[in-house]
Amino acid sequence: LSCSSRRSLVIIDELGRGTSTFDGLAIAFAVLKDLVERVGCRTLLSTHYHLLVDEFRHDTRVAPMHMACRVDEKTDRLI
Repeated sequence: LSCSSRRSLVIIDELGRGTSTFDGLAIAFAVLKDLVERVGCRTLLSTHYHLLVDEFRHDTRVAPMHMACRVDEKTDRLI
């Protein structure tokens, strides 16, 4: 975070996973808030913390999205 700038692309996958629910949520919230408010860079963040999505729902700088994939059950390959 300390080296990120407005021109950075930050990709975060499951930040806070492996901690207690509230600790992980607090870590993910603090990092995302810093990226949105101080840094202002483009960020892709995957999370299982649905409450995190709710916290930023009305922030026009954040666009919550859902991603899914389909897998062929016979070949176990992505469709």
